[in-house]
Amino acid sequence: MTASAFSSQDTAALERQTDSPTEAPVTFEQIWNETHKKVSLGWIRQNGYKRICLQFPDDYLPHSNTINTCLQTALAAEDCKIFILADTTYGSCCVDEIAAAHVEADSIIHFGNACRSKASRLPVLYLYPVLPLELSTVLQQLATLQPECAEREVCVYLDIGYQHIYEHQVAEGEDTLHSQLREVLRPKKLFIEVYPPPAEDCIENKEKAETETASTAERICIFIGADNQRFANLSLTTTAFQWHILDGASGTLTAKNPLTAQYIRRRYYYIEKCKDAQTLGLIVATLSAVGYLDVVSRLQQMAKSRGIKTQLISVGRINPAKLANFLEIDCFVLIGCPFNNMYNSKEYYKPIVSVFEAEMALNPAWHMKYPEAYVTDFKQLLPKGRSFLAFDAEAVQPQDVSLVSGRMRGGTASDEAVDSNTTVATQAKMALMTSDSGLTFEDRTWQGLDPALGQTEPAKLQKGLSGIPINYSHD
Repeated sequence: MTASAFSSQDTAALERQTDSPTEAPVTFEQIWNETHKKVSLGWIRQNGYKRICLQFPDDYLPHSNTINTCLQTALAAEDCKIFILADTTYGSCCVDEIAAAHVEADSIIHFGNACRSKASRLPVLYLYPVLPLELSTVLQQLATLQPECAEREVCVYLDIGYQHIYEHQVAEGEDTLHSQLREVLRPKKLFIEVYPPPAEDCIENKEKAETETASTAERICIFIGADNQRFANLSLTTTAFQWHILDGASGTLTAKNPLTAQYIRRRYYYIEKCKDAQTLGLIVATLSAVGYLDVVSRLQQMAKSRGIKTQLISVGRINPAKLANFLEIDCFVLIGCPFNNMYNSKEYYKPIVSVFEAEMALNPAWHMKYPEAYVTDFKQLLPKGRSFLAFDAEAVQPQDVSLVSGRMRGGTASDEAVDSNTTVATQAKMALMTSDSGLTFEDRTWQGLDPALGQTEPAKLQKGLSGIPINYSHD
């Protein structure tokens, strides 16, 4: 085996192409203005916060120092300390309470894209960018949808960059946006919502109302924003007859349905791979969202009832190189926020499923049950969640056939007819394991550096170098 199997070429870092952002970069005026400043100062002073963390996504970092200086100057008399969080532990959409705890912060101001997952330790203020939007262009483009939207229920969602239009009109007591959209689209009912919603229960109450008042077969949904992860999350979890994206930057209108046949086939293939797994890796991609420990416990319980081993993993932001170190794991379950729990990249060596897909694979209550909508928020799968289905270990089938490999799953130690390579663990005692479940730690050719404790003599203490590299105090 050559050394290239373990390291890349020395020129790889210079030739590597960076990933271009899916959305246009924002300017300083779009992420920080007098309204942002007034809201931030009022929030800090009203609650008496003294140690505030400013969390920025990567594309906001060039403006972070200016915003920090602005707040520091305004709060000079309050004796407040402000810190900048630049390198988030998981995703920039999640509130990084772990990094804020390192400086003993008592509050966080979160900028940019946010999943709005309920934080469990610190109060959070969300500040969204203010992107320009030509309302005349929006109305002109949406006018082409009038034949489709007439006499139907229409839901218009505003992305984070355009929520200021709706919030301004609500604050001023105006209703021009709603009336203009109704005049252009002429729907039977019109809903205008911001996404992500300002409160955790807002979207739940809205979805219940929509279910009672209209049929999903007649609903038309329009997303004013870019084709980003927020749209993917919203469109997968909200059933509709047709989805449309109105790009606020370019003014183009396109139709898109996320639940295509190809997407469904790919996700159900991953669900079958999860059923075939002998070892599941539970990747914890959040330490702040409420309920993640309950989800871990539930997945471990369901996997154990099927004779599947589980390993709990926390590696920060995941990438193919990190997960390639776990050779014995057959499938990974990503426990994260609603905006980072779907991975379709082919670069990963083993499939990655969401908590919802793992639930469909391990919980027999989901057997032969087609979900009405995709679930990206794992809290909805817990008790009191709207997609919760109770798990009954007695309902787990003792034997099953894999739709991927065609082999038998389950069985007992007395099943002599089953090939030795496909014999799985006894569900009660887990006495047997497969011989092709991957290398164990003892079987690996490299197990890390050998510390050789107690086998080497202690080295003699010597004075080290001091000073700066170009002029040490001694040689």
